[in-house]
Amino acid sequence: MAAILLTSKAACSNDISGQWTLSVESPAHHAVATLKVEFTNEKAASCLGGEWRVLKVVSATTQDKNFFPASDPLSYQIEGKQLTIGRNEVCDAYLLLKGALGGASVRGDYFSLGLGGTTPRGYFHLSQDK
Repeated sequence: MAAILLTSKAACSNDISGQWTLSVESPAHHAVATLKVEFTNEKAASCLGGEWRVLKVVSATTQDKNFFPASDPLSYQIEGKQLTIGRNEVCDAYLLLKGALGGASVRGDYFSLGLGGTTPRGYFHLSQDK
């Protein structure tokens, strides 16, 4: 188990270093929020279990502040090749982005998770800045 954690952390530092552009999209794939982010090693507060780290928001623009919580504290977790980004400090009202790591970009789903289950909200695209 320790070897898996060390491998994940090594992959994490190699795959997600530097600044990234995060685009959160509507179900019709229209960008609603665009954020410049940096993945930190700082532990994050979370109501969800697991090893969550702080996702630092460098800048953000949004067309609808209620669509994605760009101004709320965000965190991330890597399990195997799955990256999850979310607002996890509001218990039972989680907003999550989830996709497979692979190279300099990640695509995936945006959904809410709460007592009533999961609800699709859109998509996201994350790309490493050059």
